[in-house]
Amino acid sequence: MKILIVEDSGMMRKAISKVVITTGFEPLLAENGQEALKQLQENSSDVGLVIMDWNMPVMDGYEALIAIRADQTFKDIPVLMATSEGIAEDIQKATKAGANGYMVKPFSMSDLSLKIKELIEA
Repeated sequence: MKILIVEDSGMMRKAISKVVITTGFEPLLAENGQEALKQLQENSSDVGLVIMDWNMPVMDGYEALIAIRADQTFKDIPVLMATSEGIAEDIQKATKAGANGYMVKPFSMSDLSLKIKELIEA
């Protein structure tokens, strides 16, 4: 099973990829929401989770979340929003839009690993 990591920071993509691999999954990478949608179109049957940053160029995580939930092909794939924004309104906005979880950066890699397992098993 693959986990799609949508993050504009190369350093964060690398760190999250390491957690995904040690948790037993294969990382797929995208630098923004537009790339994420393309990856989902090409790999939707293999993707078991999307971990997505909120603030990104081209298409942000919230816009991508809306597009994911609107598409019948991958609307049921769990989405974990991972962002430096811990604003309560944003958490509610993402939850209403269909996010399955929300983590505020910086977070520990062990917390991320637990969240990945929780969302995949749900």
